[in-house]
Amino acid sequence: MTMLKPSLFLLTTLPFLLFSDTAMTSRQLWLRYAANPDNDPNIPNVSYAGYHRGERPLPRPPVVTNVRDTGAKGDGVTDDSAAFRMAIDQAAARGGGTVLVPPGTYLLNEVLHLNHSRVVLLGAGSDQSTLLFGRSLTQAIGERRSSSGHASAWSWMGGMVWVGPDNTFDNEGRIVSREGWPVGDTLANVRQPAVRGDRTLTVDTPAALREGQFVLMSWKNPGDLSLLHEIAGHALMKEYNWHQDAAALVRMSRWRWPVQIERIQGDQITLAQPLRIDVRPEWEVQFHEIETVIEEVGIEGLTLKFENPRPVERHLEDIGNNGIYLNRAINCWVHDVVIEGAENGLIHAAAKQTTTARLTLRGPRMHHATALRMGSHDNLITDFTVEAPVMHGINTESLSTGNVWRRGDMRHGTFDSHRAMSWDFVRTDITLHNDGRPGGGNTAGPLHGRRVVHWNIRVTNHQAEWVLQPDMISQGALVGIQGVQPTDKPAWAMVPGDKDCIVSDTGRVPTPPDLYEAQFQLRTNRPPNLGR
Repeated sequence: MTMLKPSLFLLTTLPFLLFSDTAMTSRQLWLRYAANPDNDPNIPNVSYAGYHRGERPLPRPPVVTNVRDTGAKGDGVTDDSAAFRMAIDQAAARGGGTVLVPPGTYLLNEVLHLNHSRVVLLGAGSDQSTLLFGRSLTQAIGERRSSSGHASAWSWMGGMVWVGPDNTFDNEGRIVSREGWPVGDTLANVRQPAVRGDRTLTVDTPAALREGQFVLMSWKNPGDLSLLHEIAGHALMKEYNWHQDAAALVRMSRWRWPVQIERIQGDQITLAQPLRIDVRPEWEVQFHEIETVIEEVGIEGLTLKFENPRPVERHLEDIGNNGIYLNRAINCWVHDVVIEGAENGLIHAAAKQTTTARLTLRGPRMHHATALRMGSHDNLITDFTVEAPVMHGINTESLSTGNVWRRGDMRHGTFDSHRAMSWDFVRTDITLHNDGRPGGGNTAGPLHGRRVVHWNIRVTNHQAEWVLQPDMISQGALVGIQGVQPTDKPAWAMVPGDKDCIVSDTGRVPTPPDLYEAQFQLRTNRPPNLGR
């Protein structure tokens, strides 16, 4: 007989009627979630976010090289780009390790490309080691326009510290790779249906898979839009003008989700985390190889500063004063980093299970403080401070899922969605001066998908829009929002109307106060690893 955990016994015996009222308290919502954490109707399980799903502390590989030993001066005048490149290559040649950046100010006029797995760039602390960028991306590698030519692509991609595979650039320094996940061969087809929350699947060719492997699962996007309707959540969202206002999503062939295989037994494979969406025959779910990614790269103890900062004034005409770019990256981290004078601070594009902790953003008006793009999943941004004025704020887009922002001090910006229907994500324990605005292309699709949660948010300037706006949430929850009352203003890029968004404990600190931490402790019986 399977024994229930003592902490869950009461939860499984509570009367169902306790949960039937949409005016549930935060405590009641938490008890309902805890009784069925992988398939709650309003609250997603985001406890798998972060470096190695939060289950391991950030590592400290041994020091294998020092930028001073490869010729870096650290005087703020000499271009140290070649010395950094040499140190990174030396560490990669030794199978990885830490590249030490002693106290000093290091002028870099080239993109610092961390293109080898298991290489860590470690400064003496953000108050002692500074990387001073004398050029922008436009100056360092050239202008890059959007496919339509109407905007600078540096407004949403790239960084002067660029974490990405070796095939990102050609021999002339030109970008040759795409931002999204690199899809390789089809490895297996899922043969039996499964439901959200399941972890074990039946496949036709298990021999093509291996335990511990990261693969891309993919769901076909059929012409009847059933997959998009499922992600959008509430039945009202079927009325959305999909073919006009979500043309980019309608054209998508498949939705892709990177996941690690934990165990293989016969034709049964067990995933390291539960499914976020059902497996149905009409969605023809498959497993694919991920061709090239970067793993186990860390950036720590540094200030990234731009020598010629400029405030973002002309929208979508950024020149590429961008900080860190995590592109096609798995199990990487950013810790104790200050970014000053950037147009875009930290950008994820096709990133999985990364942790960002103790990030501070300073300087003149920015475009994005942080951005999670191009199917970025299960990333954790914690203990962050946004001091700079910012046009948008903390961004998510492009069908990204499982991401968490927590313990933030946002002195500017807002809870930004750039449409394209990110879903199953949580923002929790954040103080916000709500003065930014969302964005997104005209054909990008709905503002959000289902199960978006804001939990224990303190708004300091009485602006509720984008934070306590029930119309923008489909089958999610707005819990413990303080400093504002709910606004009934219709949300941009959503079908108006009640979409079963729960609003609870307005004006009060909810129980538990940190939804991510409580979820992680429920799953593992211990606190999450959040940095050093």
